[in-house]
Amino acid sequence: MIKVGFIAPVSQEWMGGLNYFKNLLFAISSLEKKEIEPIVFIGKKVKKDVKEMYSQYAKVIEHSMFDRNSFQWYMWKILYNKFETTYVLEQLLIKEKIDILSHSNIVGLNICKTINWIPDFQHIYLPEMFSKKEIRKRNNDFMNMIRKSDMIVLSSYDALKDLNSFSCTEKNKVRVLQFVSQVNIVSENKVDQNKELLQKKYLLPDNFFYLPNQFWKHKNHMLVFEAVRELKKKGKDIYVVCTGYLHDYRNTNYVKQIKEFISKNELENNIRLLGLVNYEDVFLLIKFSIAVINPSLFEGWSSTVEECKSMGKNMILSNLGVHKEQYPEALFFEKNNVSSLIEVLSNDTTLMNFNCTKYQNNIENRTKLFGENFQRIVLEVFYNNAV
Repeated sequence: MIKVGFIAPVSQEWMGGLNYFKNLLFAISSLEKKEIEPIVFIGKKVKKDVKEMYSQYAKVIEHSMFDRNSFQWYMWKILYNKFETTYVLEQLLIKEKIDILSHSNIVGLNICKTINWIPDFQHIYLPEMFSKKEIRKRNNDFMNMIRKSDMIVLSSYDALKDLNSFSCTEKNKVRVLQFVSQVNIVSENKVDQNKELLQKKYLLPDNFFYLPNQFWKHKNHMLVFEAVRELKKKGKDIYVVCTGYLHDYRNTNYVKQIKEFISKNELENNIRLLGLVNYEDVFLLIKFSIAVINPSLFEGWSSTVEECKSMGKNMILSNLGVHKEQYPEALFFEKNNVSSLIEVLSNDTTLMNFNCTKYQNNIENRTKLFGENFQRIVLEVFYNNAV
């Protein structure tokens, strides 16, 4: 059995990351012929529900080194960033007999091989969303990973195209791994009851659109809110429910600006900001919405889109190349064009007659393929030393 270590994300500020790892570990656990054993490394101060989520599918190792701002964490980071030594981490990996460290953004290990994941190249296309320091750091980190990792994993062929323009010298060690999201299916004989409870819990109307993106500026919430405002002026009231962490570390005034826009345009009865909600409720909101909206200006491979595919749910997506690759059956609008979005939101016939269940009906096989593809990458690295 090949032992594969993961330094897993634990913060709900990046739900996409948590969901990615959960779904990857689930896919590995579902393999019929499993040749790899996943080991997840997390800190000792991690929330109980996050630890339990990972421990369902993998062995979990807790260590203070992974608790941000702990003494051990500082020691590890100082040694790694200043002296380029991974000694502290390597001692733990040796103890757990790790053969490959995957999805960790760590390179330069002397005791095992590395597979690293680059979710996207957003900073190249949206430099205004980053400081110059962040852009330099991302460029340096990405180039370092591409050069020194045994394998690089991307989530889409759209990202592969970007990597080829970013660095064309390491194509032989890049693989595309499109992940698949699992869903919690609501029992059909409880549909009405669940919807009623959901409406009561969050004070929702019968008909609503759902926008589940984190409140980061590149997620493009404002375009949706502008469309709601313009539709209201024309006498068409629609209701949009938003969930996600109400903070953007890169644009600290963004959520304040959103709330001011809602208040100034008297849209309190049209837009609801729920913040973080129970993950079970996310699936109910998806299920009972008219459609799920993802207006993002940039994506890697959206977990929201994958969840909707796995539920056979209608989606309204910005016309990104990756969105079209991921869910070609969805409804699309021009990402910077309010009128384009209004046209889609106004087409009740198209919205109500959506029918695409092929991903939902095939979720078991898609999950199996996801797990097999990752295992194939691991075996290639372990046995062939792809460099």
